[in-house]
Amino acid sequence: MELKNRVALVTGGATGIGRATVLRLAQAGIEGVVINYRSSKKEASELATEVRSAGPDALCVCADVKSEEQVRQMIQQIEQRFGRLDVLVNNAGVTHWVQVSDLEGLTDAMWDEILDINVKGAFRCARAAGPLLSKTQGMVINVSSISGIVAPAMMSSLAYGTAKAALIHLTRGLAVALAPKVRVNAVAPAFTDTKWTREHYGDRYDQVVAGASAGIPLRRIATPEDVAAAIVGLVTGGDFVTGQTLIIDGGLSLG
Repeated sequence: MELKNRVALVTGGATGIGRATVLRLAQAGIEGVVINYRSSKKEASELATEVRSAGPDALCVCADVKSEEQVRQMIQQIEQRFGRLDVLVNNAGVTHWVQVSDLEGLTDAMWDEILDINVKGAFRCARAAGPLLSKTQGMVINVSSISGIVAPAMMSSLAYGTAKAALIHLTRGLAVALAPKVRVNAVAPAFTDTKWTREHYGDRYDQVVAGASAGIPLRRIATPEDVAAAIVGLVTGGDFVTGQTLIIDGGLSLG
């Protein structure tokens, strides 16, 4: 897909992998980008200013992917502003940090929130955006995780890994449901250097990163820019690719 004259929506686009993806799309020549956020209003506004300074148009939209009504309204705003949508990046996600072995610590409320945002949220966005994406022969990219493929002891929680595995299956199902006009793929990053992970590990972060890097053939963890590059690569170079999940783990899953 050529990005000239195209429009993309990135959910959870104000920070981390979402932010890096917005910037990568802007650098790659996209016409307009929609930055979805739930609570990061300041970060979204600053990012939109940065995108506009690079040339593309940018629209910030506050919408919670847990809400069908808000998702539908977001797609309507996009249609009113741009008249089209070519790329949907389902990046919005959440977790709760609970050790995999701590089954009692993983509550029903945690399960419900993680599944609702990571899986049902992506479905709501794809369903609402489907008609616009069909008109433009567009594409959906779901941001899953290596935790949805393997079961590392250090994953944030069993519910998170389960949700990300479900998102991979949802990717395959949507690829069938939206064919032949819309292609649907996913990326599955391993441990990624984001503010979210830094805040969780705190003073232990450098030690945790060193330990994780030692087990990765490329000897480092991923950056948000690594993931963003893979996402944009699938968009621009995946015209005959659908229903697939690209693992971004530096070779971690090879062992």
